[in-house]
Amino acid sequence: MTIRPIGVKKTTTLGALAAAALLVFAVGGCGDGDSSSRAEDPPATTGLSLNDLDGKVFATAQVDGHALVDETVVRIGFADGQVSVDAGCNHMTGGVSLDGDRLKVSNLAGTEIGCEQDRADQDAWVASFLTDGPTAALDGDTLTLTGGDVSMALAAQAVDDSSSDGGDPDGTVTDNG
Repeated sequence: MTIRPIGVKKTTTLGALAAAALLVFAVGGCGDGDSSSRAEDPPATTGLSLNDLDGKVFATAQVDGHALVDETVVRIGFADGQVSVDAGCNHMTGGVSLDGDRLKVSNLAGTEIGCEQDRADQDAWVASFLTDGPTAALDGDTLTLTGGDVSMALAAQAVDDSSSDGGDPDGTVTDNG
């Protein structure tokens, strides 16, 4: 006597082979043969890690899709899982991580010094840009952040090693040029 779960009947080998063949044809017929990437595919990774950014400060070299206030530069520094940002008015700091190729800035807080409205607006725009999770790519000494219609290329800057922060863009950046 053979014990089987309730409701399962004995099948013949030929019947099982026929069912398996039918399943192969049914599954094989799915899809259109196009192996291009789809929205449900996992995102490609850039291989960028926070270690690649740690202790470095980057300053805008070019911004496409948004005009910066005249005579301002956006500086972004990275140190020990923290980001430090200067966009022309206040100094902002927060947590930073990478999720694949997305830069994740959280708990961004800043000083509240009085400055011209256009500079305050730029601070708010940069804070929003960073907390919205732009993609990040590092090519040599150029960090490129892209979000929406904006692409921001930032060049690595020399950092004064005597800084206690190591990534503080206020007053520790020297011009490489």
